[in-house]
Order: sequence, then C-alpha cells, then structure tokens
Amino acid sequence: MQNLVELLKDHALLLAAGNSLSAIARADEPRPEAAFDALRRLARQLEQHLRAEDEFLVQDREHGRQEFATLAAEHGERFDDLVQEWGTYLREWTEENIRCDWPSFRKATGWIVERLNEQVEAENAALYPSALRYGIIRLLPETERAPAH
Repeated sequence: MQNLVELLKDHALLLAAGNSLSAIARADEPRPEAAFDALRRLARQLEQHLRAEDEFLVQDREHGRQEFATLAAEHGERFDDLVQEWGTYLREWTEENIRCDWPSFRKATGWIVERLNEQVEAENAALYPSALRYGIIRLLPETERAPAH
C-alpha cells in the first residue's frame, strides 16, 4: 500500500526536476545537452511516480469506493490529456530537435512544466487527501508508523 509521505516526496522531486528543466530552457544561450539530460531526469522521475500512483488507483478500482472513484475519474480525464501531451513533448524534443529549435523548445517546455505543476498541485490538494481519508493509502511508510499499544 502506498503512503502519503512517499507520494508527496515524489511530487516534490517532480517539481524540482521540472524547475531544473525550466531554468535551463529559460536561458537565452541554448544548452541542448543540459536540457536533454534534465528532460530525461524528469521523464524517469515521472515514470517512477506514475507506477507508484497507479498502484493505489488500480487497487481502488478493484475494491470500489464510489466517492473516491468519482474524484479519481475527474482527475483521470485531465491526467489522461496530460499524459498524451507529455508523450508528444517527449517524442518531439530529441536532443537534435532541441539544438535546432531552441526558441520553440523553450516555449514548449514552459507550457508542459506548467501543466505538470498544475497536476501535482491538484493531486496534493484533493486526490491524495481523499485517498488517505478512504484508507486507500497510508499516512506513513510501514517502518515509520508508531507501534500499537
């Protein structure tokens, strides 16, 4: 079972990776190698996080808590759109394409990172608290939970 602390930590790492990529992309001087490396770090971080997140979302679909399922479906529609946009962004922005069209890369990166940040904020504000409330995720990892008395 996933826990809120680890999911929030993943979100903090995603925000940091996105901010790092954005900072590189905002530079006037093109840095395609650094940008592509930062993009790959963000992609790896996002992939790991999505696997963890999917674990509790799939679990809930199997056990069905209607209130949470409704909220998750609302987030899921926006999330599915974002996943499509992220996939397009990753396919488009190879290191060579970044090198050839730095201005467009800067614009696309600002846009996609903003969307990722919005998704993280929405999950932190609504989805995760709801998952915690319905017992779909724990507050703490198993090893950090206080012993029962």
